Amino acid sequence: MKLYILISALAAVTLCAPVDPETDVNLAQLIARRRLPALEHEEIHDEFGQYALRYVTAEGTVVSERGRLVPTADGRDYVLVIEGEVSFIGDDGQLYVTRFSAGIDGVKMEGDHLPKAPELEPIAIVTK
Repeated sequence: MKLYILISALAAVTLCAPVDPETDVNLAQLIARRRLPALEHEEIHDEFGQYALRYVTAEGTVVSERGRLVPTADGRDYVLVIEGEVSFIGDDGQLYVTRFSAGIDGVKMEGDHLPKAPELEPIAIVTK
């Protein structure tokens, strides 16, 4: 049993060891691309705090976001509603797209790669 624990601990330490970018060419290229400045960058603000921004990085990440003021239900005040989208190419080569919004109705995120909540079945309430 002690030998099993020792071998398991050594395997865990080996798997957690840092990867050397000098020996892993793909990792070195990825690190180099992530250090490059944004290829495109646009940002617009107004005096009320509303804004729009968009940027594209060298590795293919695209971020776009917009913040706009929306009146509350009673019309006395305003809430900044944020909507946006982030897309990037994962280490597995797939394109991941996440859309998000935050405002009066709370925070919402959606994307094909995000987990989905299970569908709830209606519960029949029996009363006597």
